[in-house]
Amino acid sequence: MLGIGAVAFFMAWAVGANDSPKAVGTAVGSGIIGFKRAVLVIAVFTTMGALLGHSAVPSTVGGLARGMSTGNVVLVLFSAALAVTLASLIGMPISTTQSIIGALIGASLALGLPVDWATITKIVSAWVISPVVAGLFSIVVYRLYRPVLRRIKGLKNLELTQKWLVFLASAYSAFNLGTNEVSNVIGLAKAGGISNPNVPLALIMAFGTLTFSHKVMITIGRNIAPLDPTSAFSSQFGASIAVNTANLFGLPVSSGQAVVGAISGLSTYKGERINKKVLIDIVKSWGEAPLLAGILSFIFIKLFSGLGF
Repeated sequence: MLGIGAVAFFMAWAVGANDSPKAVGTAVGSGIIGFKRAVLVIAVFTTMGALLGHSAVPSTVGGLARGMSTGNVVLVLFSAALAVTLASLIGMPISTTQSIIGALIGASLALGLPVDWATITKIVSAWVISPVVAGLFSIVVYRLYRPVLRRIKGLKNLELTQKWLVFLASAYSAFNLGTNEVSNVIGLAKAGGISNPNVPLALIMAFGTLTFSHKVMITIGRNIAPLDPTSAFSSQFGASIAVNTANLFGLPVSSGQAVVGAISGLSTYKGERINKKVLIDIVKSWGEAPLLAGILSFIFIKLFSGLGF
């Protein structure tokens, strides 16, 4: 039990370091809120999402661990967390969702357990579709949002409105983070025998945001494309809608993929410059994340199988 608790905390910390910046990166990048306030938003609203959000994601992820011992789940979480931490060191926003799924596949193959390829296919399809859908949602939000701003009189009123809307979009995204990404860890922690881990894992994730998320936050908020408050709100809100929709169907999609798709889709629509090198590196990492986690999980399971894991 101690082992599963320790690696679940490590995984939650890794989610905070790599996934939470995607919920507030646009707000920080556009200058609406500072880093410390961004951490506070993550701490409050991610915890609310883990507690109050309704999602079938934990049961989906937990189902993929069927037949694994607690020791196996420990190695799955450790492999996924290690892959995410290595990416965070270089500021690359990979998907912790994909890392966990990749680690589960690697473990199943190492243990000779049947892999639920039907569920995996649905999940991977959602990974491909979610950034595209998020990009489309962000464009729709932008087109609806701009006429409303034009009706606001006074520069001070306009600035205040934009700040609050960007804040609300970040809070909504952080809530989804608790419902989706933290739920991935919750699902595996429960599969390993821990009951009611929601709040501790959400708070550990907030600590990961405080200690190790700045590089990824800058990549999301500034390095993909220039973001003004209007673009920040539209892309963040569009990504949140896409993730929320996936949650309703129990599909563990990546909020990172959604927000990157939203930013690049909206920037393309507006005719703004996109840093193609950064975007290509991020997209490549989406394939590398589950592969690396899967390989690590396979190796660790094989190495520790003789020790009773």
